[in-house]
Amino acid sequence: MKQLERERQMIQILEAIQTYGNVSQAAEALFMTQPTVSKIIRNQEKQYGISFLDRTEHPLKLTYAGEFYLDRVRKLVADYQTMSHDLSNFADNRVGRLTIGVNQSLAQVVLPAVLPEFHERYPQIQVQLSEKTSATMEEEVLNQELDLYVGITPAYNERLHYQRLYTDGGVLLIPKQRAIEDAPEELLDVSPLINGHDFIVETERTGFQRIVNSYLTKYNVRPNIVLRTANITTAMSLTAGGMGATIAPLSALTPELTAQTQVVKLTPTALQCDIAIVYNNQNEPTKQAQSFIELANRIFETTHEERE
Repeated sequence: MKQLERERQMIQILEAIQTYGNVSQAAEALFMTQPTVSKIIRNQEKQYGISFLDRTEHPLKLTYAGEFYLDRVRKLVADYQTMSHDLSNFADNRVGRLTIGVNQSLAQVVLPAVLPEFHERYPQIQVQLSEKTSATMEEEVLNQELDLYVGITPAYNERLHYQRLYTDGGVLLIPKQRAIEDAPEELLDVSPLINGHDFIVETERTGFQRIVNSYLTKYNVRPNIVLRTANITTAMSLTAGGMGATIAPLSALTPELTAQTQVVKLTPTALQCDIAIVYNNQNEPTKQAQSFIELANRIFETTHEERE
């Protein structure tokens, strides 16, 4: 830092000499004494082993080496100032990178509600998304490959922290081709509707499927599983196409799916799950992650209050 301050001082001195043509006037303009200015110049010349001033010329002029030095040291100081400004942006959470894990169905619900405002607040924070199974994303958060992930609890790991956003329910989607007359809009036990019929499920490593499996076991539901997919959105699309029924998160339901399938809500006491932001409990979240978490909490708390 002391060296940088000397270089800044040399810029002022050499620019003043270019303007006034002699050391005395340059010193007076800088509110310094002539001996002090002369000493600073000679010390710098000695350090670099060159002459900055052509002392045979009157008025004084910079040597070619002096002009080169002045040009480069200006750039050096400017680069340092830019770096300091950029680093302060990192410290203030205005610049950086945020890696978020999320499954596709939750991405359609959570991210459109949060990311546009987050980007507006922090336009220089680069967001990187990873769409994988809950189990994989848990591992990546623990390995610090992800800053956080948006997932479905109650999968619990003491090394992870779960920040609840909202509580979600479940719906049974039945292909229109197999629509059931007089089916209730809400049902506790859907086994009479799907036992023995074609059924689509997620792979075992997804958070929502863990909950669905518990529900199927509890109510002794025994459908004919014809396909497993890592993506609940794929399952819902296939149901709309007529391949088989599926159970999906209520928040993933869209007007298109409602029009293309028969929808039966599951009683909340039968199937319910918390949507949470999950991050490593062993390390403080990055400032970028903290900002995302705070914003998501505020948005979904407000949304929940409005729905109530």
